[in-house]
Order: sequence, then structure tokens, then C-alpha cells
Amino acid sequence: MSKRTPETNDSDLPIRIGTVPYCNAWPLIHYLPGELPGALISEWFPADMRLRLMAHHLDLALMPVAELMNLPYGRIAGDCCIACRGAVRSVLMMSRKPLDKLETISFDTASRSSITVCDLMLRRFFGVQPTRYKLSPDKPLDDCKTDAFVVIGDRALSYTPSDQWEYRFDVGELWRQKTGLPFVFAAWIGCSDRIWNRPGLFRGLRAARERGLENLDGVLDDKHRQHARFPVDRDGVKSYLSESIVYRLGPEEHLGLQEFFDTALVCGLTKHRTVVEVVDCE
Repeated sequence: MSKRTPETNDSDLPIRIGTVPYCNAWPLIHYLPGELPGALISEWFPADMRLRLMAHHLDLALMPVAELMNLPYGRIAGDCCIACRGAVRSVLMMSRKPLDKLETISFDTASRSSITVCDLMLRRFFGVQPTRYKLSPDKPLDDCKTDAFVVIGDRALSYTPSDQWEYRFDVGELWRQKTGLPFVFAAWIGCSDRIWNRPGLFRGLRAARERGLENLDGVLDDKHRQHARFPVDRDGVKSYLSESIVYRLGPEEHLGLQEFFDTALVCGLTKHRTVVEVVDCE
């Protein structure tokens, strides 16, 4: 008589975590393997994250918060985030015209949150809905033919605009000027019941962040040894990570998030109000 194989308890399976290949995520993810031993950590571009969460191929992902508008049961896990309280330096809008005169604009598709905040600010604060195009990932930015473009991430950090772009905006700073609030670009997001009652997971996410911020020089040294791509020189990256990016989701960041989703509803970018829900086991 054969022995019955016991069924695997879902809670015993390793947590599957998706991260992104951008330098502003380094302080959050560099120490994750040590703080969450046994977790299956993989790297994806943000556009791939939502479908993988919905298909339960990932349990948790560091992804643009705008995806919450289209992610059933999506919630933010803990108080780790990628945000700014003013100029962010890595999301730039360059224009040949005043923003209220724009007719065409090209968007870098690296982050849906960045695209959405630019779209809704143009609608709400400048009264325009320019025709949208995709910014070429291969051509020089100064070859862009539309009235304006938005460039995101590492590419923005290394960009020096030519004189043809008379109107130049840091999107984080523009949001702060218009709303008085921080802007949150990304956070740990999940929609799986497997993760919400795991205090060890939340402690690990927080501990990885604290180690990353306390030992930023060590993180950058390790990345250099691993031949990671630095969008600007080492001192420039350190300045960006330590001065421009906020990694803790506090009360003001929460208000900024809700303002973002409420403005998206007012501007017709979503049909339903998204209520920000942050879960923390501790």
C-alpha cells in the first residue's frame, strides 16, 4: 500500500518577489536576499509586474503605484517606497512651448506613475490634452519631434538638454508646487492573501531598506564591483539617492498618494476612486 504524499501548505512555499533594474531601487533591494532568506527574488521591468501579480506568478512587487488603479485587491505592503518631496531629478519634462500650448508630447514608458502624473497635471493645471507618442528608447532625446517629451529614470539623470527645450520642468517639483504634497512613484504592492499575515516579510522589507540607507556607500561599492550601470558618476548617484529620493511612506506621502488617485478620477483617467490601503503586520 503506497503512502499518501502530504499536500504542500501554501504558507510553506517561498515568497516570490519582483524587483526593478533601476538605481533608485538599490537601497530597497540590495540587502533583500540576506533579510529574506528563501524568498525567490527576480528582476522585471515595471510593465511586466501587474500581469504577473494578477496571475499569481509574483506575490509582491516593487512597482509603480499607478498600477493600483487597475490591480484588483492590490494593496501597499509596509512603509517602503520610492518618493520625492520636491525635485526628483529622474522625471523630467522638456518642452519647446509653454505647457498650456502643448499639442503633442512623447512619453518614456519606463514608469506608469510618472506618465500618469504628467498627463493629469497637464489636464488639471494647464488645461491641455496633447496627442501622446512613445519616446524612442534608441534615438537621442534631442531628436524628439513633438512639442515636449517626458524622460524617466536613469536616462533622465544622465540627460543634458539642448537649447531647443526652452521650458524645463522637474516633475516632482512641479507636483509639489501645484499640490503642496510629496509624490510617490513606487512601493511594494501585492494582491495575494499569502503575504498579509507574515510579520517576518514586513520586517525583512524594512530591515533591507534601513541597511541600504545606512550603508549606501557599501551598496554603491558592491554595485561597482558587479559592473552595474551607473547613469552618472558615483557621487552623482549617491547625491540622487540620499537627497532626492524619499524611501519612507509617511503621512504626507499617504496624502500625496490619495491626491494623485483622486486627481486621476477627476481628470477621467480612471472610472473608479482608488482608496490607498497600506498594510503593515507590525
